[in-house]
Amino acid sequence: MDGRAKNQRLALGGLLALFLLLATVYNALSIPFEAPDEIGHFYYVVHLLQNRGLPVVPADGPHPHYEQEGIQPPLYYASAALFVRALSAPLQLDLKDAGESLDVNPHSVCARPGARYNVKYLAHDPHRERFPYQGRVRVLHVVRLWSSLLGMVAVAGVFASVRLAFPGVPAAAWLAAGLTAFTPEFLFTAGAVSNDNLVTALVSWGVYLSLGMVRDGLHWRNTLALGILAGLAALSKFSGALLLPLALLVIPVASSLRRTRLSGRKFPTPDWPLLIAHWSLVVFCFFAIAGWWFIRNWTLYGDLTGTRPMLEILPLRREMSVGMLILELPGLFRSWWGAFGCTAPPSGFYLFYLLLMLGGLVGLIVDRRRYRQDWAQIGVLLVWLAMMVLAYARWNWVIHAAKGRLLYPAMVSVAGLLGRGWAAWSVRRRWFPRVVFALSAAGAVVVPVAVMAPPATPPRVYASTAEVHPAYPIDGQFGPDIALLGYDLDCVSFEAGDSLDLTLYWQALARPCDHYTLAIQLVSAVPGETDTLVNFNTWTGGGNYPSGYWHPGDVIADHYRLRLPDDVPRAQGWILQVVLFDLEDGARLPVTLDGQPAGKTAPLSLLRVGASDLEGQRVAEPARLASPVQFGGAVALDGVRMAENDGGVQVTLWWRSLAPMTSDDVVFVHLYDASGQLVATADGPPLSGGFPTSLWQPGDRLHEVRIVPWPEEGAATLPSVLEGAGADRGTAAPFHLGVGWYDPVSGVRLMATAAGGERLPDDEFLIPVLP
Repeated sequence: MDGRAKNQRLALGGLLALFLLLATVYNALSIPFEAPDEIGHFYYVVHLLQNRGLPVVPADGPHPHYEQEGIQPPLYYASAALFVRALSAPLQLDLKDAGESLDVNPHSVCARPGARYNVKYLAHDPHRERFPYQGRVRVLHVVRLWSSLLGMVAVAGVFASVRLAFPGVPAAAWLAAGLTAFTPEFLFTAGAVSNDNLVTALVSWGVYLSLGMVRDGLHWRNTLALGILAGLAALSKFSGALLLPLALLVIPVASSLRRTRLSGRKFPTPDWPLLIAHWSLVVFCFFAIAGWWFIRNWTLYGDLTGTRPMLEILPLRREMSVGMLILELPGLFRSWWGAFGCTAPPSGFYLFYLLLMLGGLVGLIVDRRRYRQDWAQIGVLLVWLAMMVLAYARWNWVIHAAKGRLLYPAMVSVAGLLGRGWAAWSVRRRWFPRVVFALSAAGAVVVPVAVMAPPATPPRVYASTAEVHPAYPIDGQFGPDIALLGYDLDCVSFEAGDSLDLTLYWQALARPCDHYTLAIQLVSAVPGETDTLVNFNTWTGGGNYPSGYWHPGDVIADHYRLRLPDDVPRAQGWILQVVLFDLEDGARLPVTLDGQPAGKTAPLSLLRVGASDLEGQRVAEPARLASPVQFGGAVALDGVRMAENDGGVQVTLWWRSLAPMTSDDVVFVHLYDASGQLVATADGPPLSGGFPTSLWQPGDRLHEVRIVPWPEEGAATLPSVLEGAGADRGTAAPFHLGVGWYDPVSGVRLMATAAGGERLPDDEFLIPVLP
């Protein structure tokens, strides 16, 4: 072996080792049982380990979680079961908890882009799922390791195939292998339990053998190996059976090319006996290995492929068209590069991979004149890609399956062609391929830490209450098992569209008997109103640490960042409160505060939320005063409207905040008779206490309605409002309304000034009520 070949082997070994390391990281950070269909694939392995026989659909064993996956060909699952059995003693593997239920999170927002909480589809106990793992979770990670080893075989197969396809462009093989090894979704799949890993590995080497036939002609050893791989691939996943028609197509092409080179004729006469012999060998090997599987399917289900019983379980499409298939291409693109089960990355994540694909395609077009010597190999890659695309389209026509991993058996074609395209750029800019390789590797490294881990990380758990120091301590308790120690809140004043940062500090007094739903609510502070601005329901820990898994003594820092609505009709106060309840029957846990019963809601704080449309809150022209009246330089009265009301007069007041106020002042609305005697009042804080002035911010506007009762001897018809800053008691009117503010503690009124700064008598704004 010369030094160059040795260095290439060492480099390939380094790439494969790096892939295995990354796949192991994805394995560790991927949430157990949350990868697509991982439950079904894993419990197929469990069934083989515990029953030593193939599953039957519908389920015939104690663990029916394999569902439709029980109809899949058995090779991946059997090999995984053997791998587990081989490591069972040294790793102390057991499946005693395999029969435990897998609870579904009712608040799950699985795969919703930008979701922060309840990303997981299932309930997870972080105590049992962290390293070194326990029970079935440990077995799951071992099976995932087997998938990663198979993924490494696939990467090697891509490298070997592309090197054979483009022998004159060595960079193409390295780029193709790098694109495969560093595709985040491919790594995610290689770190999950899925039969896609085995079929991708087998067909990658099957394509390698096909390319070898095209280049070197027919050899019995290659034909035998291709037939064996086709049979094994069919026993891994039904799409792997397409290696058989690929082989049947490649054999005459390889024979024709060989005879052309020897005879110099473009269309030599086919050697039919030789072709039939090679065809027969491939078909014989295929059915000798996989034939029994088709017979079993026919015997059990009356269907050779087993597709029919699978479709009886899966939800079928009600309608489908070519247009719908095209509309699903963006989803297919995203899931090819990275969807990660329930964790959806931000849309900007895919921009790099879009540029990656476009750059490779442009390179293919630019360098098209150099493909003459490689046209046959390119034809094999394109034919295999077309076969996989047609198989995917056929399956997706029946069920909704816009998942890129279903096309991973065509990774050798996709990565090979893109690698060849990017290699074309190295003619003028040799650093281009290196940059692409490095950026792909960097993306693969960043994804598990920056995308997968954050929404799935459990909340921080402390050993004792002495380790936490809430900004707002509370002596609260929900039911007999859960204590609320306090909370942190970033501020108490918000605008529409802002985000609220809240951390709740819980303590498990005993192990709760259920996964309770936590409701974080912002309800109107105005008495009698039932409006709710925010009602966020979640399992505790953002879905990552349900209360049913808490251990006695745990102190949990439960953090939430909630966005307020963009549309808030008026500025006012909102009560921040929390509730714990059983989602099944809606029963709320009783609350005690400071040892006293407090109902079934725990109020935390009174918050201000400003209005989203300040212009929309401005006073209508008929109600606007000629010039606003100011009180204490902090509040302006912009408008007043009066109307008759049963038993009194309805007064609507429009207020505007001018400056912050430290105290919670009170509005007075007094009704005076013609002699100036006080005959009725409607005093009270703004919005009946629903918006204390200590929460007001400059620019806040609100209007409120107050009812002033008529005295028994009084009578009035339609009231009117005199334009201007005010009126004195000498005005000829049977009644006057006086409006102002005062400090409820001292009783001192805020100074009332009209336009120009003139102070009003008695610091009140008088409005005549005329008959």
